[in-house]
Amino acid sequence: MDRNFASFKPRFCARATPLLVSGVLAAIIGLAPQAALAAPRDDMKAAYDKALSQANNDLDYEGALSTINNAITSAINAGLGDDPVLASLYMLRAALTFTAEGHAAKDRIIADLKGAVILNYYVVVPVEMRSDDLAKYMEQARQASGLSAPQPITLREVSPTCGEDMHFEVLLSVPDGGSAALYWRKQGDTGEFNGAEMAAFSNVAEVDVPASGHADANIEYFVYAFDASNNPVANLGLQDEPMVLEQNCNAEPVEADEPEVEEKPKEESSLPRFWVNIGFGTGFGVASGTAENTYRQFFPRGAQAYGAAEAGCAIARWVAGEKDVSTVDATKLLAAFQSFGAPDQIDAMVASYDATACAERHPVSTGMAIAPFHIEPEFSFRLGNRVSLGVFSRLQVVTGAKLYRDDASKSLSTAYTEDVRSINPQGVRQKVAFSWTAGIKFKYFLGKDEWKIRPFVGAFAGYGHARLRVDMGFANDRNGNSVPDDVEIASDVDSTGSGCFPVWPYNNACDSGNNEDATIAQSVAQNADSSNRIDVVKIGPVFAGAMFGFSYQIAKHFALFGELQIGGYFPDQSSVLFDLVVGPSITF
Repeated sequence: MDRNFASFKPRFCARATPLLVSGVLAAIIGLAPQAALAAPRDDMKAAYDKALSQANNDLDYEGALSTINNAITSAINAGLGDDPVLASLYMLRAALTFTAEGHAAKDRIIADLKGAVILNYYVVVPVEMRSDDLAKYMEQARQASGLSAPQPITLREVSPTCGEDMHFEVLLSVPDGGSAALYWRKQGDTGEFNGAEMAAFSNVAEVDVPASGHADANIEYFVYAFDASNNPVANLGLQDEPMVLEQNCNAEPVEADEPEVEEKPKEESSLPRFWVNIGFGTGFGVASGTAENTYRQFFPRGAQAYGAAEAGCAIARWVAGEKDVSTVDATKLLAAFQSFGAPDQIDAMVASYDATACAERHPVSTGMAIAPFHIEPEFSFRLGNRVSLGVFSRLQVVTGAKLYRDDASKSLSTAYTEDVRSINPQGVRQKVAFSWTAGIKFKYFLGKDEWKIRPFVGAFAGYGHARLRVDMGFANDRNGNSVPDDVEIASDVDSTGSGCFPVWPYNNACDSGNNEDATIAQSVAQNADSSNRIDVVKIGPVFAGAMFGFSYQIAKHFALFGELQIGGYFPDQSSVLFDLVVGPSITF
């Protein structure tokens, strides 16, 4: 088909659709005039032809690569790093590298092809360099670029310049041997469109409309692409629906009166004014120090010696029940020593008794521990356009503790018979104190007002305790003698390391011919839980920290939020706690 527009068949024009509108043209107006780029562009084209000749005619791949490398460097130094013609140089360098080095240079080949695709998605590979392997690399480069295939004709540059030639440039996706033509006329003319063939290098086609032709008027235009047989294969705009380039060269400047300066009203933030958050969270932190609910345990026949001091502590803790051992009255304690202790050790227990040492909790190994689940209500209000201030509470409803002890609700005599001296003590579940905190939160919202998802950063501080779950590494003490049930034993060596000392409550374990105490202790050990005692470390009571998160406004009065809080707890028991909190928000 002839490229003169007057001979186009209506069939082709009817099927084509306009691909760009005048708004797109306005968006790209202002690019540098082609005149400034002509010489560097000509240098790139000359280098391309020279390198191709070196490779195909002289088989001088090293020389060809040197020519291309120098041309790429010169183009970038000349400010043409984003010129689509440069894509052909990157592509040729990749093809030459593949020819010279093969798959060993895969990374460099794909990097050059990716650079070419970013500048010119449909950059053309010369016929002499084509291969299935290079085509696969080209496909990988297009995928790595993250770009989608553009329209068959992409308008690259239009520079409306009053009194000067007007430059048009397009990127084509057409078969080998294809070309393009520009059809234009002044806006308002009813005559034929002027046809101008667009000179093409690779798939970059360009042409100038002379200043004498457009005469600074607004221009109507459209572009057609043709295959090697001159058949039209794509178009940008139509004869009946041409593109329009407005120049506004003849507009007379109008002096306007000095406008009154009015204070611009402050724009109201799209963020809610109030938030009511219900968060559900879990966390982990550094556990150290001592367990909250476990006295320092005794391990007879182990590395620790067991004597009158340990037996006295065991009795005192048992008598104290759920109260602290330091609260036990001296008279009551002496009566317990006399009623339930070994008769020949009463004076030694009284002499060695130290309430402070007996009140010590068992140490834990320093390490990470979880705070399984908490609920976090929060009420916040907005200050200004980006800041919110609020109050919140952290209610730890699950600690994960698994604690059992002797039944402190029984009388001492009953408990001694049914629990302390039992071959299979059942004990009762030991309660853990409720964990709560209260504090204030500050948030600064990031992003734009029209975003539904608004990230934020902030800080918080307050008062209260959190509890971290810790595995003690030994069984519960269900009979209340301060010895873990799984290592229960009736006697230990005495202070000389050779005799016998009875472990409370096995007061007769060292008597000759008495096997009852040893049998009870052995049964307790055999019936002990296979699972370890799980206690908690209490941290706080003062805390402060930082956080970041997001708020997703799903509907007018409903949102979802999530935040990661990193808080430091001190001073009684110091730790760092990481809490992840998510939940719904009611907003106003």
